[in-house]
Amino acid sequence: MQWQNLKAPEFPEAVEKSKGVCVIPIGAMEKHGPHMPVGTDNIIAERTALLAAELEPVVVFPTFGFGHVNGLQNFDGTIALSNNLLLDFLSEICSEIARSGFKKILFLNAHGGNPSLLTTLCNRAKESKKDYVIICADSYMTTEETMLKEFCENRGNYPDITDEDIALLRRYVKERTAWGHADLDEMMLVHDVNPDIVDETLMKNESGESTHRADHLREFNIYSAANLWFINYPNSFAGTHFPHLNPRLSAAYTKHRVEYIAKLYKAVKEDTVLLSENEKWNKSW
Repeated sequence: MQWQNLKAPEFPEAVEKSKGVCVIPIGAMEKHGPHMPVGTDNIIAERTALLAAELEPVVVFPTFGFGHVNGLQNFDGTIALSNNLLLDFLSEICSEIARSGFKKILFLNAHGGNPSLLTTLCNRAKESKKDYVIICADSYMTTEETMLKEFCENRGNYPDITDEDIALLRRYVKERTAWGHADLDEMMLVHDVNPDIVDETLMKNESGESTHRADHLREFNIYSAANLWFINYPNSFAGTHFPHLNPRLSAAYTKHRVEYIAKLYKAVKEDTVLLSENEKWNKSW
C-alpha cells in the first residue's frame, strides 16, 4: 500500500492491515562513482520497500531522498541539507504520519551516511514523549558472500542462476580490492530497475581503490572525523573494476533483499514490546 495512492476514507483500514506500520524509504542524493546515478540509494530504497510490501503488507510513505551527505558538496548533483533542517522536517513528518494512526514508523535506510541522523531523530522523539516509536533499519545487507551462500544452500529459489554466474561471483570475491559504494551490490540492484542508468564501462574512468591515507585512524574504529571515508575514497566510489552485470544476477540480488525486508516488516508488525515500553517511558519522567 502506497500512502500517496490511498484515499482519505481508506486510511483506517490501511492502519489495521499494516498493524500501524508505516515505512519511509530513505536514501540520499550523492555521487556514486562515474557509472551510477546520484539517486542510486533512493532508487534502491524505494524499489525494495515497495516490493517487500507486496509480500508483507505495510503502508509505504513517499521516499525521502535527501539524507546526510555533508562533506560531498564538491560533486555536481549532490544535495546536502543541514542536519537541523533534516531533523526538524523528519520530526514533523513523523508526527503527521502518527496523526493518521500509524504508531510504528520504520525508516528503511539505503545510505551509509544516515544512521547517525536517524539515531538522533529517534532520540528526539523519545525526549519529546511521542506516542509513537521510530524504528530505523539498514537495508544494505546483501553481499557477494551472502549471495554465494544462498546459491549454494538454496539453489532452488534461484532457478535462473547458472553455474557460470556463480563462478563469476566467486571470481569477483577473490579478485576485488575495494567495495562498499557504487560497487557490485548497488550496481546489481539498480541494474534490475533500469539497465540504462548503469554504465559499467565508465568504471575505469575513475579509481574506486582506497588511498589508505586515513587507515591509521580507521583501524581504531574512529567513524567520524573530517569525513574519514572520503579521505580514503575521494572519488565517492569504493569498488573494483570488473565486468559482471547480467539480468539473472541482478534479479537474484533484488529477490534476496526484498525477502529479507519482508521479514523485517513482519517482525515490526508483530512486535508488542516497543509501543508498550515507549508508553512506560513517557510516564516514568
